[in-house]
Amino acid sequence: MELYIDTANAQDIKEALSWGCISGATTNPKIMSNEKGGYSFKEKILEIIELVKNPVSVEVTEEDLHGMVEEAKIYASWNENIVIKIPMGIEGLKAVRQLEKNEGVKTNVTAIMSSSQAILAALSGTSYASIFYGRISDMGYDPVEVIRETSALYKEQNIHTRLIVGSIRTILDVNKAFLAGADIVTVPFPILKKMTQNPKTEETIKEFNSIWREMKEKGLIKLEEKISPRKLTITRALKV
Repeated sequence: MELYIDTANAQDIKEALSWGCISGATTNPKIMSNEKGGYSFKEKILEIIELVKNPVSVEVTEEDLHGMVEEAKIYASWNENIVIKIPMGIEGLKAVRQLEKNEGVKTNVTAIMSSSQAILAALSGTSYASIFYGRISDMGYDPVEVIRETSALYKEQNIHTRLIVGSIRTILDVNKAFLAGADIVTVPFPILKKMTQNPKTEETIKEFNSIWREMKEKGLIKLEEKISPRKLTITRALKV
């Protein structure tokens, strides 16, 4: 079970990484467009890579086989931790096979909406397959069933493709995706922040700390003195 952050914002990535629970990042053209102002795409991706030091998905925008392969090779040459996002489809599957088999480039088939697409992605040799939770729900289908069915098939057939679930819109989406069998859930930073919060947690901590302060003020609790390193050394020497 792993959490990735679904963003290209360096400050959000730094903050999320400081929590110690993020092990990768995903981007796409829409996410990259959220970074306002002129910037070097390569420098931005390398900045994210330097922060994450783990897999970072970068998506191609070419739509034909040759274009996707050539674009993918350029991005992959920047850093070994870059995983190339390839769109689901016939041209995409061809690109995945060529990149994984002939070029040694790890791929992530993206925008998967059904178990049948996930099967094709895995059989093409992709390292990762990304199911889009929210967008499947938008179509009126149950994303949990798609994830559960795909995960079961992968395990039963001993397929090594890792299942990523993206298009996350609520905390409940995260929980359900993992329970359904996702290996990785990639989450926007606002949702990650909400995952840390619960009114009852805050109420409980305030209650505990309030009681503790009251006990100290009444002199009912004596805290241990802080021992300086020098005093600690002398104490140990005397004991010896």
